[in-house]
Amino acid sequence: MITDAAPFPLDRPTTFTGIGLSIAGDNEIAVSQPVGPRYLDHRGQTTIGSVGVLTDVSVGAAVAVARLHATGERPQSVMSQITASTAHPFPVTGAVSGRGRSVYFDDTTGLAEATLFDDDGNPVMHLTGRSIVVGRAPSDALRAPDVTHAAATGPEPGPCADPGVLAELGGLEIVAGIAAETVPRGPLAELLGLTLTAVEHGTVQGEIVPLAWMANPIASVHGGVLMSMAEIVSGLAAQTLTCVGGRYRLLQISADYLRSPAAPGPAVQIKSEVTRAGRRLASIETVICGADGTVYVRARANAQLFPGV
Repeated sequence: MITDAAPFPLDRPTTFTGIGLSIAGDNEIAVSQPVGPRYLDHRGQTTIGSVGVLTDVSVGAAVAVARLHATGERPQSVMSQITASTAHPFPVTGAVSGRGRSVYFDDTTGLAEATLFDDDGNPVMHLTGRSIVVGRAPSDALRAPDVTHAAATGPEPGPCADPGVLAELGGLEIVAGIAAETVPRGPLAELLGLTLTAVEHGTVQGEIVPLAWMANPIASVHGGVLMSMAEIVSGLAAQTLTCVGGRYRLLQISADYLRSPAAPGPAVQIKSEVTRAGRRLASIETVICGADGTVYVRARANAQLFPGV
C-alpha cells in the first residue's frame, strides 16, 4: 500500500484551503479540509462552495494516483465535470474528510468518486468527477503558496449577517441587501471577492476577479474555485425565492468546465437563473463567462426550499 504523497505536490488553492492529502492505496486517496469561520456563507453556514477546492482534489487526485501506479506516469490533467450531492448538513466547525477512488482511466480521461464525512462519521457529500489530460506543462512556481495575496496569511474572516436581521427579511431583500452592501456578503464571498451586480426574483449576477491564490499549476483558475464561484451565486438565486423566515439548501450541483479563465486575470461574470421553481424544489442554471462572452463553466443545481415559520 502506498502512503507517501510526495509525487503529488499540493497546488496553491489546495495549500490555501488547508487540505490534507495522503495516498491510501493503488487507486485511492484520503483527504481532509478544516471548515470554520473563513468559509461560511452570509448565513453563517458551511456549503458545497465552502469545500469547493476539496471537491476537485478528492476525485482528480484519485485518478492521478491510479494512473501513476499503473503506468509510472502522471500527465497534467484538469477536471472536465464534477457533480456534488449533499447528505447530512455540513458542520460549521471541525473538518470534512473522506476518500476518493478512481473508477476508470485511459490515456485521455478518468472517472472517480468520493464520499466525505463530518467528524462524527456522518456522510455530508458524495462526488463524481471526470478528468481530462491536457497538453499544457505545469509550473513548479505555481505550486508554491501565493505570498503576495493577503489572504494567504490567513486574514480575519469577514462577518456573517445577523440572524435576527435575516429572520425579518424576505430572500429577495436579503440578496438585494448584499448587492447594496447593507447586508454582509459573508466570509466565503469575501474570500472569493464576489460582488453582486444585479439581483431580481430568480436571477442573480455577480463578478469575481481571479487572484493568484486561485491558480492551478497551469496558471488558470482551479476547478474547485470555479465550483465555489458557481455554487455561491446559485445559492443566492435560490434565496431570492424564499419568503420571510424561509430557508434554502442546495442539494446538488453539477458543473461542466468548458474553458479555464486565467489566474490572476480579468474579472469573470457569473449569472445564476432559476429555470423552474415549485414549493419545495428549484432548478438553477449558472454560467461563468468572460467579458468577451467566452463561456468557462455551465452548472446546474437543485435547491430545496423551506417555507417560513
